[in-house]
Amino acid sequence: MTAGQTVVLPRSLRPALLAHAQGCAPAEACGLLVGAGRRVSFAVATPNRARRQTEFLVDPRTHIDLRRLLRKSAPRQSIIGVYHSHPSGPARPSPADLARAAYPGWVHVIVAPRRRPAVRAFHIVGGRAQPLAVRWVG
Repeated sequence: MTAGQTVVLPRSLRPALLAHAQGCAPAEACGLLVGAGRRVSFAVATPNRARRQTEFLVDPRTHIDLRRLLRKSAPRQSIIGVYHSHPSGPARPSPADLARAAYPGWVHVIVAPRRRPAVRAFHIVGGRAQPLAVRWVG
């Protein structure tokens, strides 16, 4: 994959995402990814406001508050993506994930904590997912 098809994540984020996913099971965990470009600096866990355990909905208040806080950040960072878990499924977008992807430029990280734990990333546009290579750093 080319550099445009890669997302850079801090190595310390993997165990944190897996722990969040395991702690929320059987419901899906979710949160926002903060950084610049396709380089994630950190993740912010958010309450899942979905009505069903097999869906996720990032808490709107947390989303708005984080956007406001990041406007004051230096160096400039922003929300560049979202993560959520599939507690008993694979780390790939479900049909619902594809249909609900609202921010075309965002990175979508999916965490599968069971069996063989996996953290994978995607770019979702127009209901289609393109896998992104994950480069762990730090």
